[in-house]
Amino acid sequence: MFRTLSSNRFSAFALSVLACATLATPLQAQSLFGTLTGTVSDSSGAVIPNAKITLREEKTGTRRDSVSDSAGYFTFASVSVGDFTYELTLEAAGFQLEKLPGIVLLGGENRNVNVTMQVGTTNQTVTITGTADQIVPVDSGEKSVTFTEKELQNFVQVGSNAAEYIKIAPGFGISNGTSNKAGFTGQVIGINGNGDGGSQSPLNGNFAYNGLPSNSLDIVSDGAHVSDPGCNCATPVNPNTDFIAEFKILTSNFNAEDQKGPAVISSVTKSGGSQFHGSGFFSARNYELNSNDALFNANGQARTQNKYYYPGASIGGPVILPKTNFNRHHDKLFFFTGFEYFYQVLDTGLIRATVPTAGELAGIAWLGVQPSKLAGAEGNQEYFLHGRNEAQE
Repeated sequence: MFRTLSSNRFSAFALSVLACATLATPLQAQSLFGTLTGTVSDSSGAVIPNAKITLREEKTGTRRDSVSDSAGYFTFASVSVGDFTYELTLEAAGFQLEKLPGIVLLGGENRNVNVTMQVGTTNQTVTITGTADQIVPVDSGEKSVTFTEKELQNFVQVGSNAAEYIKIAPGFGISNGTSNKAGFTGQVIGINGNGDGGSQSPLNGNFAYNGLPSNSLDIVSDGAHVSDPGCNCATPVNPNTDFIAEFKILTSNFNAEDQKGPAVISSVTKSGGSQFHGSGFFSARNYELNSNDALFNANGQARTQNKYYYPGASIGGPVILPKTNFNRHHDKLFFFTGFEYFYQVLDTGLIRATVPTAGELAGIAWLGVQPSKLAGAEGNQEYFLHGRNEAQE
């Protein structure tokens, strides 16, 4: 049912939305920003001072202006990262206008862009394309791997927790005792990390980096630590792949603001732009589509009746206050929000336990002799939650 808001109520509602959008501004953490620097010179290599430099974000239209110093050097600090793409424009008297579009910065990245301007008039424009994505950072010695929005959408995963991607990151290996598989499968989502339904976090002693202790990883979401502070072994906040623009794994030589480690996993949420964009999704897994486990079949046990239903949606765009001129050009304030609902029916199924026989309790060791060869001896007995299977000779 729809209701019409009065003007007073609408004003209060609009102010509430504006306050929430303001409070939702990301913390000033380095993982949310990058730095773009460079030097402006001519074709002979001589630096160009006082060149006008503009950095414009292509999606929102927001821009920042600067000028090169006496050494031709310029810098843009605290540049927002994530799903932002920038265009760098350089203008100087006696030179052609230079444009370098398609620049993407990653979290905590220091990227250097040196531009050579050509002699000409300012009404001539030179657009450099196809090279911005090949510019690599040279001001940092960090070792890291980054998954962008495109990769996050193209890679196949079981659940929706982006932390699952550490399974394919360099240097990570399974850390689950003597088992040859990880305890975390990505199927179950939760906040506790453990449970008979399955491990709920890849950080729950399931993976280790370069042979280090498994719970020495840290995970950061929009600059805030979201790993369990008690054991550093779970993720009470799960970074959803449909809501984040960047997932980065730092393994060594990273900046001091990431004080934990030795490996830090950081994610950056998507952002709104000058146009409204949204998405809807529904992930469903039902036991009716699964085959039964071989052990269950051997013991006459029905397959586990697990159900997983995860509907969700997201929307982002400019913040608009009707009947006002606020943000009428859609270039001042933006928002992004998302929601995902977890509906899980977990059937732990068959819980197997092996107990010693009376002979074993009495201290009888078989020493490789078959139990049937020893008169009156009994073999191991196995008990199950949904039935009993006794192996006796």
